[in-house]
Amino acid sequence: MFKHLTKTTVIAAAGAFISMSSAMAQTTPDHVYQVVDNVKAELAEMHKANLSDPHQVKVNLTERQPRHVLQKAREVYGDVQKLRNVNGLDGKPLPTFPVRKVTPADVRELADKILADVQDVRKKTKTPAPAPAALPSGKTPTDVYGNLVQVKASIGELGVPVIVPNDVYQVALTIISDIEKVRAAKGVTTAVAEPADSKGKTPKDVYAVAYKLLGKIKALTEKKGYGIPGGVIMPNKVSGRITPADVIDLLNNILAEVGAVKVAVGSSAKTEFAGPQSGKTPSDVYDAMVKAGALVDTL
Repeated sequence: MFKHLTKTTVIAAAGAFISMSSAMAQTTPDHVYQVVDNVKAELAEMHKANLSDPHQVKVNLTERQPRHVLQKAREVYGDVQKLRNVNGLDGKPLPTFPVRKVTPADVRELADKILADVQDVRKKTKTPAPAPAALPSGKTPTDVYGNLVQVKASIGELGVPVIVPNDVYQVALTIISDIEKVRAAKGVTTAVAEPADSKGKTPKDVYAVAYKLLGKIKALTEKKGYGIPGGVIMPNKVSGRITPADVIDLLNNILAEVGAVKVAVGSSAKTEFAGPQSGKTPSDVYDAMVKAGALVDTL
């Protein structure tokens, strides 16, 4: 199909691709933070048009790595698709998660998609465009993560359905699937029994068992052959009332860690995100976390 292209055209096209790739390679958390700031500005204009005022969320974060930020961005991307749906626009599928070390460029690529999709909503609602955000300096992946938390809260106050156990269970199944891929890469075939059905569990119970699972993954990464960039840094525990949104945040961090372990053991299997779920309760998510912990125990 390229036989009619001149040598000059081919060289120019290759040069443009290399230039774009180089620019992405030089992406820093500052650049990603700027994109997220632009998303916040878009949402702020929509709130202004709605006469609503998004509240600022207090964040208390331990150090986050790019893989955690990407997973949080994926969570936000899912919320943006819900925002598109409630405004009469088609939703888009989540992009795949890279099976390699995650970089700020990966996060920026998804952040750019988030911005474009939010801009579609802003235009659909005939809301004025905001001024572009300035490029900050000295930002870290942790700062970007915190900024995404603010974006998620802002979207949630624009009529997007709240997180429910069905959403959390979807992530729980994805975690189990990725742990199985780690086991397959290590040749582990030890059977794990299905946990007995629990009853009456609350989001607080699920959060506790999920935090315990993350501790097991942290211990696993301290074994030879399982180490991941930066290690597993336990997030600060949420105190007070625990919501499904708090649980899904923790589970997405777990999924980011398991994805890194998958890379560490040499697996090239892509993360297979579970499909939409229905009729699930916190007890179902609790049982899935118990099973995930038993699977980790076999490694």
